[in-house]
Amino acid sequence: MEHTMTRGRRRKAEIHAHQATTGTPYLVARRQIAALAEVMQQHPRLNSFGIGVFNPLRKTAEQRRTELAVGREELAGGVVMVMETAAWLRENITPIKTPTVSSYTVKHVMQRATGRYVTNGVFIAAALVAGYTFKYEQPNVLFGMSARDLKRMN
Repeated sequence: MEHTMTRGRRRKAEIHAHQATTGTPYLVARRQIAALAEVMQQHPRLNSFGIGVFNPLRKTAEQRRTELAVGREELAGGVVMVMETAAWLRENITPIKTPTVSSYTVKHVMQRATGRYVTNGVFIAAALVAGYTFKYEQPNVLFGMSARDLKRMN
């Protein structure tokens, strides 16, 4: 019983901290945190770097696990950036069926348009939260995003 109480308390504290940072209502903050948690659960190799780890063949299994865990922790702490990026995507880039555009490419288009840096992992998480079609191409992800919209942004 105590486990769920502690987890519940921790989750509430996380929601209150998110509220304090963003000024969003409790239920909105809870929904945003849950949306990122769900995407991370569906994509177990998603982390702040992208999908998987940098240069995996040069690392031991233990190094890869550690790096992935650290990157996932960083990404989980980036709810605000993920939600702001998802909002920007929804407002500016029309979804299309076929995933053809690399997350890395669109991340740079967004940086030029907004002047804000986000990691590849934050961008991927945001696009997944926003519901774009996708296809893995590690460490990046191809997304179904309108080439016309992207051209207009560039």
